Amino acid sequence: MGDPPADLGNMEETNMNYHILSGVCFAAGLTLTGMAHAQSLGIGAGTQGSQNYAVNAGFAEFLSQELGLDVRVQAYGGSGQSMPLIDAGRLDLQLVPSPDFAAAAFGDEPFEGRPLENIRAIGSLSSSAYGFMVRADSDYRTVSDIEGLTITYGFAAQPTLRLQVDGILAAGGLSIDDMSASNVPSVPNGVDDLISGNVDVAFFALQGGKTREADAAIGIRWLAVEETPEAEAAMQKFVPTSYIKVVPGGSAPGVEEDTPMMGYDYVLTGGAHLDDDVVRQIVELLHDNPDKVRGILNTFAEFEPAEMAPQFEGIEYHPAASAYYQEIGLVD
Repeated sequence: MGDPPADLGNMEETNMNYHILSGVCFAAGLTLTGMAHAQSLGIGAGTQGSQNYAVNAGFAEFLSQELGLDVRVQAYGGSGQSMPLIDAGRLDLQLVPSPDFAAAAFGDEPFEGRPLENIRAIGSLSSSAYGFMVRADSDYRTVSDIEGLTITYGFAAQPTLRLQVDGILAAGGLSIDDMSASNVPSVPNGVDDLISGNVDVAFFALQGGKTREADAAIGIRWLAVEETPEAEAAMQKFVPTSYIKVVPGGSAPGVEEDTPMMGYDYVLTGGAHLDDDVVRQIVELLHDNPDKVRGILNTFAEFEPAEMAPQFEGIEYHPAASAYYQEIGLVD
């Protein structure tokens, strides 16, 4: 989830970067109360340059334009900083990879022993792909080819991403012990290290802004995992909500041919404090306007209204979203 699934970790006080989008005001998040047209929504986002920043900024603009909401976006180093604020009612929403949501909800690493009890799923907006990029002029084409190479790891601001790296390596029959780990603070920093030649392999999201930057700078290739039940099971030991997703050749920079990669859903996450009427307006907007949702960003190009409510064991939906999905027959 995950860029990439998970950006959880130390709850450092915010280091916020503000960026103004047309029609969207960026400032401190405000808790939502009352009717939608009179309210402000605080939306968390990953660090600038990451896929998570792009999807949340685009989604904020979408809500502002379509529902007339005063939407405010805050950038954080990772969801390890922003999701506890949603839990505390100091932020309202964030699109996060499903592994981030699951780790926070269940109290798994890096939230071990401190589950966030007030976060709720609102809906899935689409599947996204994540994986390892290498230089296009290298000989590496599959994850199993990279044993012994230097790979980005650590991700102090986004520690659940370590599990995603571990999962992809496992799908290729490897572990981090088979690699030379280069600890970086965040995944965009890792891509910078690939561009500069300091690492051989960088983990990132297929649709992240840094992907295009890296491809323009050095030319990149995404590595494939085996498309087998065994590889998927190995991946899911580290990231239970993941699956193998085949990315069509030519559909993204660095994808020369059909390439199996790690996939997982982007989940719209909200606080239990969110007003029922506003949650209802948001899920109705998403469900009834699939073409507009797909147009927000390439990340949402595969959005399907019928797949908005995936059921993961133990994941709790906001009651207004759950009621809507029951009403339209998406869930029992």
